[in-house]
Amino acid sequence: MNAKDERKYDKNTPIPHDVLLAAYRRMKTIRVFEDRLHEDYKTGSVPGFTHLYAGQEATAVGICSHLTDEDQIASTHRGHGHCIAKGVDVMAMMKEIYGRQGGVCNGKGGSMHIADLSKGMLGANGILGAGAPLACGAALADKLAGKGHVAVVFGGDGGVNEGAVLESMNLASVWKLPMMFVVANNHYAQSTPQQRTTSVTSYEDRAKGFGMPAVTVDGLDFFAVYRTAGELIA
Repeated sequence: MNAKDERKYDKNTPIPHDVLLAAYRRMKTIRVFEDRLHEDYKTGSVPGFTHLYAGQEATAVGICSHLTDEDQIASTHRGHGHCIAKGVDVMAMMKEIYGRQGGVCNGKGGSMHIADLSKGMLGANGILGAGAPLACGAALADKLAGKGHVAVVFGGDGGVNEGAVLESMNLASVWKLPMMFVVANNHYAQSTPQQRTTSVTSYEDRAKGFGMPAVTVDGLDFFAVYRTAGELIA
């Protein structure tokens, strides 16, 4: 896509059968991948830490179904689902998690640092909120080059309180970057409830503070996520 092209999306148009089938396959792949990894991790055969994405499949797939390899995403420590939704090879991912040759990063990154630039996957990240400035940079580079792509950063209700995320939201708004912030709110940052750390109950209010449009959808509803993401990305 070049700068002269427009992403067109009509939320009233039925979702094509092939898109639905591909989305189901990717959501199912994420769940099976994570279930297998969960069992392997319990045996102690997986080196390092592993944070699973099981249960959030509809969010990653609903959004990434609209993205191409040229669009870029930045992830979190729960990055397996984002990787699979973006099209990263699952066998290479598993080798990476086991620290083996043939892994996406030659076995040197492990579970929390899977990246595949050929798929527009800037990387999972073990540092809370650290993906936001990376996505900002990707969006700025794309805007300056006039390519017409978008950058998406995934995070949670804990990460959105990090200074790097708030600074990135401000820059994205001031510079009018082609960028989307996705906050998966499960109301707990590890074991700390949202009301103990955040003064707003809706992250739409947080976005409004930066002059940024925002919308809340059910992250477990693929159809709601898919249609909303389509509108925002367009």
